[in-house]
Amino acid sequence: MEPLTDPAAEVLALVETMYAGYLSRDTSAIDALLSPELTMFDSSEDALVHGMDELQALRARRGSGSDAPAVNPVTETALVVESIEARTIGGTIVATWWLRVDAEDANGRSVSPERSRNTAVLTRGADGALTIAHIHEDVREPLGGAQ
Repeated sequence: MEPLTDPAAEVLALVETMYAGYLSRDTSAIDALLSPELTMFDSSEDALVHGMDELQALRARRGSGSDAPAVNPVTETALVVESIEARTIGGTIVATWWLRVDAEDANGRSVSPERSRNTAVLTRGADGALTIAHIHEDVREPLGGAQ
């Protein structure tokens, strides 16, 4: 039985939790929201990611902290979900939203934000919890120069 909730509000709560985990570098918090059979088009690579092992390999290629590439040395300060829509189709939720990534350069100056459009397919487990089965990230405006 489907819960009597607004799917957009439920998905918004889930993706805000996921993005908070990203900003705090808490991959276990993120992974708890993902299906073990996840597929993902990440904005940083062309290949489709299949499952958690490939996601871990993608994370390793990205590096983190001092391992991150110095091509665009910025610190992401906020991830803001905008214009979320969600609809239930059978036992599946299809959601779309825009994500704005705010950031600062090495001198603490704001840079123009990154904007991406995102689509996710979410399923509900036997316990009623939603997980992301597929996500597609598409950067439309990359992080830019000083504002």
